[in-house]
Amino acid sequence: MAVLPKQTKYTPEEYLALEEKAEFRSEYWNGRIIRMSGGTGNHNSITLNIAGALKSGLREKCRTFAIDVKVWINSWESYAYPDVFVICQEPRYYKKRRDVFTNPSLIIEVLSNGTKIFDKGDKFLAYQTIDSLQEYVLVDQYKFLVEQYTKQQDGKWTYQATIGQDSEITLHSVGQTLKLSEIYDLVEFEEE
Repeated sequence: MAVLPKQTKYTPEEYLALEEKAEFRSEYWNGRIIRMSGGTGNHNSITLNIAGALKSGLREKCRTFAIDVKVWINSWESYAYPDVFVICQEPRYYKKRRDVFTNPSLIIEVLSNGTKIFDKGDKFLAYQTIDSLQEYVLVDQYKFLVEQYTKQQDGKWTYQATIGQDSEITLHSVGQTLKLSEIYDLVEFEEE
Protein backbone atom coordinates (compact mmCIF):
# COMPACT_ATOMS: atom_id res chain seq x y z
CA MET A 1 0.00 0.00 0.00
CA ALA A 2 1.33 3.46 -0.90
CA VAL A 3 1.83 5.76 2.05
CA LEU A 4 1.93 9.50 1.52
CA PRO A 5 4.82 11.37 3.12
CA LYS A 6 3.73 13.11 6.30
CA GLN A 7 3.22 16.69 5.25
CA THR A 8 0.09 18.78 5.16
CA LYS A 9 0.48 20.71 1.91
CA TYR A 10 1.75 19.64 -1.49
CA THR A 11 2.50 21.55 -4.68
CA PRO A 12 0.56 20.62 -7.82
CA GLU A 13 3.74 19.05 -9.23
CA GLU A 14 4.29 16.96 -6.07
CA TYR A 15 0.70 15.73 -6.30
CA LEU A 16 1.11 14.67 -9.93
CA ALA A 17 4.32 12.80 -9.13
CA LEU A 18 2.64 10.99 -6.21
CA GLU A 19 -0.50 10.26 -8.24
CA GLU A 20 1.50 8.52 -10.97
CA LYS A 21 2.83 6.00 -8.41
CA ALA A 22 -0.23 5.73 -6.18
CA GLU A 23 -2.21 2.53 -5.74
CA PHE A 24 -5.39 4.59 -5.33
CA ARG A 25 -6.86 7.69 -6.95
CA SER A 26 -6.91 10.99 -5.12
CA GLU A 27 -7.95 14.53 -5.89
CA TYR A 28 -5.88 17.60 -5.16
CA TRP A 29 -7.63 20.55 -3.55
CA ASN A 30 -5.64 23.68 -2.82
CA GLY A 31 -2.54 21.88 -1.55
CA ARG A 32 -4.26 18.92 0.07
CA ILE A 33 -4.45 15.40 -1.30
CA ILE A 34 -7.82 13.76 -0.72
CA ARG A 35 -8.07 10.01 -1.25
CA MET A 36 -11.11 8.97 -3.25
CA SER A 37 -13.17 6.15 -1.82
CA GLY A 38 -14.18 3.18 -3.90
CA GLY A 39 -17.40 3.45 -5.84
CA THR A 40 -20.49 1.26 -5.69
CA GLY A 41 -21.96 -0.88 -8.43
CA ASN A 42 -24.71 1.69 -8.93
CA HIS A 43 -22.16 4.52 -9.16
CA ASN A 44 -20.20 2.63 -11.79
CA SER A 45 -23.29 1.62 -13.79
CA ILE A 46 -24.61 5.19 -13.87
CA THR A 47 -21.21 6.58 -14.88
CA LEU A 48 -20.82 4.08 -17.72
CA ASN A 49 -24.45 4.51 -18.87
CA ILE A 50 -23.99 8.28 -19.14
CA ALA A 51 -20.54 8.11 -20.74
CA GLY A 52 -21.72 5.53 -23.27
CA ALA A 53 -24.81 7.51 -24.24
CA LEU A 54 -22.84 10.74 -24.60
CA LYS A 55 -20.01 9.13 -26.57
CA SER A 56 -22.49 7.54 -28.95
CA GLY A 57 -24.62 10.66 -29.37
CA LEU A 58 -21.80 13.20 -29.58
CA ARG A 59 -19.33 11.25 -31.70
CA GLU A 60 -19.04 13.88 -34.44
CA LYS A 61 -18.82 17.06 -32.38
CA CYS A 62 -17.53 16.43 -28.85
CA ARG A 63 -15.23 14.13 -26.86
CA THR A 64 -16.48 12.29 -23.78
CA PHE A 65 -14.17 11.33 -20.91
CA ALA A 66 -14.78 9.24 -17.80
CA ILE A 67 -13.11 7.84 -14.72
CA ASP A 68 -9.32 8.11 -15.14
CA VAL A 69 -8.60 11.62 -16.43
CA LYS A 70 -8.40 14.85 -14.49
CA VAL A 71 -9.56 18.43 -14.84
CA TRP A 72 -7.28 21.26 -13.66
CA ILE A 73 -9.11 24.13 -11.93
CA ASN A 74 -6.63 26.97 -12.22
CA SER A 75 -8.18 29.53 -9.87
CA TRP A 76 -8.41 26.93 -7.08
CA GLU A 77 -5.08 25.27 -7.93
CA SER A 78 -6.89 21.95 -7.83
CA TYR A 79 -7.20 18.70 -9.77
CA ALA A 80 -10.49 16.81 -9.85
CA TYR A 81 -11.57 13.49 -11.32
CA PRO A 82 -15.10 14.18 -12.61
CA ASP A 83 -17.13 11.01 -13.17
CA VAL A 84 -17.88 12.15 -16.73
CA PHE A 85 -16.97 15.27 -18.66
CA VAL A 86 -17.32 16.45 -22.23
CA ILE A 87 -15.15 18.79 -24.30
CA CYS A 88 -16.77 20.34 -27.38
CA GLN A 89 -13.77 22.24 -28.71
CA GLU A 90 -10.10 21.51 -29.24
CA PRO A 91 -8.91 19.90 -25.97
CA ARG A 92 -6.56 22.02 -23.89
CA TYR A 93 -4.10 20.16 -21.70
CA TYR A 94 -2.48 21.28 -18.46
CA LYS A 95 1.26 21.69 -19.15
CA LYS A 96 1.03 19.30 -22.13
CA ARG A 97 -0.09 16.41 -19.89
CA ARG A 98 -2.51 14.22 -21.86
CA ASP A 99 -4.28 13.11 -18.67
CA VAL A 100 -5.20 16.60 -17.41
CA PHE A 101 -7.67 18.83 -19.26
CA THR A 102 -8.54 22.48 -18.66
CA ASN A 103 -11.59 23.14 -20.84
CA PRO A 104 -14.63 20.94 -20.13
CA SER A 105 -18.01 22.12 -21.46
CA LEU A 106 -20.04 19.69 -19.32
CA ILE A 107 -19.16 17.98 -16.03
CA ILE A 108 -21.27 15.20 -14.49
CA GLU A 109 -20.80 13.85 -10.97
CA VAL A 110 -22.60 10.81 -9.57
CA LEU A 111 -23.40 11.57 -5.95
CA SER A 112 -22.64 9.32 -3.02
CA ASN A 113 -23.48 9.88 0.63
CA GLY A 114 -19.84 10.68 1.32
CA THR A 115 -19.35 13.23 -1.48
CA LYS A 116 -22.68 14.95 -2.11
CA ILE A 117 -22.11 17.89 0.25
CA PHE A 118 -18.71 18.61 -1.31
CA ASP A 119 -19.98 18.04 -4.87
CA LYS A 120 -22.85 20.50 -4.32
CA GLY A 121 -20.72 22.99 -2.38
CA ASP A 122 -17.03 23.77 -2.78
CA LYS A 123 -16.53 21.55 -5.81
CA PHE A 124 -19.33 23.34 -7.66
CA LEU A 125 -17.89 26.72 -6.63
CA ALA A 126 -14.53 25.64 -8.02
CA TYR A 127 -16.02 24.28 -11.24
CA GLN A 128 -17.86 27.58 -11.82
CA THR A 129 -14.48 29.29 -12.26
CA ILE A 130 -13.69 27.20 -15.37
CA ASP A 131 -14.46 29.58 -18.23
CA SER A 132 -15.40 26.85 -20.71
CA LEU A 133 -17.85 25.09 -18.36
CA GLN A 134 -21.47 25.55 -19.43
CA GLU A 135 -23.25 22.85 -17.44
CA TYR A 136 -22.84 20.88 -14.21
CA VAL A 137 -25.01 17.82 -13.59
CA LEU A 138 -25.40 15.83 -10.36
CA VAL A 139 -26.89 12.35 -10.55
CA ASP A 140 -28.24 10.69 -7.40
CA GLN A 141 -27.35 7.01 -7.23
CA TYR A 142 -30.04 6.18 -4.66
CA LYS A 143 -33.17 7.41 -6.51
CA PHE A 144 -34.30 8.77 -9.87
CA LEU A 145 -33.06 12.33 -9.42
CA VAL A 146 -30.84 14.46 -11.65
CA GLU A 147 -29.91 18.02 -10.67
CA GLN A 148 -28.73 20.31 -13.41
CA TYR A 149 -26.97 23.69 -13.28
CA THR A 150 -26.74 25.59 -16.56
CA LYS A 151 -24.68 28.74 -17.11
CA GLN A 152 -26.62 31.59 -18.66
CA GLN A 153 -25.22 34.28 -20.98
CA ASP A 154 -24.95 36.70 -18.05
CA GLY A 155 -22.76 34.19 -16.16
CA LYS A 156 -25.45 33.23 -13.64
CA TRP A 157 -26.35 29.59 -13.10
CA THR A 158 -29.91 28.24 -13.24
CA TYR A 159 -31.03 25.11 -11.40
CA GLN A 160 -33.41 22.38 -12.48
CA ALA A 161 -34.26 19.09 -10.79
CA THR A 162 -35.64 16.18 -12.80
CA ILE A 163 -37.35 13.35 -10.92
CA GLY A 164 -38.80 10.03 -12.03
CA GLN A 165 -37.86 7.09 -14.21
CA ASP A 166 -40.00 8.27 -17.13
CA SER A 167 -38.43 11.76 -17.21
CA GLU A 168 -35.65 13.05 -19.42
CA ILE A 169 -33.05 15.80 -19.25
CA THR A 170 -31.74 18.01 -22.01
CA LEU A 171 -28.05 18.75 -21.74
CA HIS A 172 -28.05 22.21 -23.28
CA SER A 173 -24.25 22.50 -23.38
CA VAL A 174 -23.94 19.57 -25.80
CA GLY A 175 -27.42 19.50 -27.36
CA GLN A 176 -28.35 16.00 -26.26
CA THR A 177 -31.32 14.57 -24.38
CA LEU A 178 -30.97 11.61 -22.02
CA LYS A 179 -33.82 9.58 -20.54
CA LEU A 180 -33.53 8.84 -16.84
CA SER A 181 -34.43 5.23 -17.67
CA GLU A 182 -31.25 5.16 -19.80
CA ILE A 183 -29.12 6.81 -17.10
CA TYR A 184 -30.36 4.35 -14.47
CA ASP A 185 -30.39 1.24 -16.70
CA LEU A 186 -29.69 -1.90 -14.59
CA VAL A 187 -29.33 0.16 -11.39
CA GLU A 188 -30.78 -1.54 -8.33
CA PHE A 189 -31.92 0.80 -5.56
CA GLU A 190 -31.65 -0.41 -1.99
CA GLU A 191 -34.86 -1.10 -0.11
CA GLU A 192 -35.64 1.51 2.55
